Amino acid sequence: MLGLGNSITVFGKPFSPNDISNLVRWYKANGGIIGGSGGASNDGDMADGENITTWVDQTGTSNAVQATAADQPHWETDELGALKFDNVADMTFTAVEIDAEEAFSLVIRIKPIAFGSDDVIIGHDASNYFRYSSNANFRIRLAATSPNNYNFNDGSNTVPTGVYSTFIVVRDAGGTGALKLYVKPENVASEIDWDSAENHADTDATTFSIIGARGADTSELNAFVKDILIYNNTALDATQRTDIYSYLESQVY
Repeated sequence: MLGLGNSITVFGKPFSPNDISNLVRWYKANGGIIGGSGGASNDGDMADGENITTWVDQTGTSNAVQATAADQPHWETDELGALKFDNVADMTFTAVEIDAEEAFSLVIRIKPIAFGSDDVIIGHDASNYFRYSSNANFRIRLAATSPNNYNFNDGSNTVPTGVYSTFIVVRDAGGTGALKLYVKPENVASEIDWDSAENHADTDATTFSIIGARGADTSELNAFVKDILIYNNTALDATQRTDIYSYLESQVY
């Protein structure tokens, strides 16, 4: 059962990600995970290695699903509420469509198993995705007449494979559309502003609808995934990001 541990308390109650406005998707570690053999994380009876068919959206909007057994992520008991995406799995949800010049934030907590050359964490198609190509190189691609690649290549830091890290992609609203990537491995004290010198910006509309790929059996992820949150029309500020890191890292199972 999921607990809140030492999470931030706001106005006399524990902080929750839905305290921040415009949370439109929330796939939660150890929350609403349903197995193909009848197990459910909420009931505590998922079997080790059990395929996962459904990940319930905590906002009540659109569950992430995968009907094809060969493409389903797996449950591993030792990973405490994570879904294993092993280069063959992906899950889909009703598309989140983000308008041009609109702010958005993606929050994803994963533990990479290995770093491939084109592993998509969340996407929609060949023109809309967030991926990594090594432990230091990340790309955000947003749809446009000619989709633009925004590469975040940090020469001073690398993402570890042995621990969970939280990635937060933020786009500011308005004419600039400034794009930022923040990374917070759970074994470091503060977030890392990943390659901030790039000064990337894009105001185009974009869409996200797939966890672990950018199309059917395309550029699939090799990682354990614990949490995914999407905010449409909210650019998370430093205080909000800190609250989210504290919440995610203090979850107890």
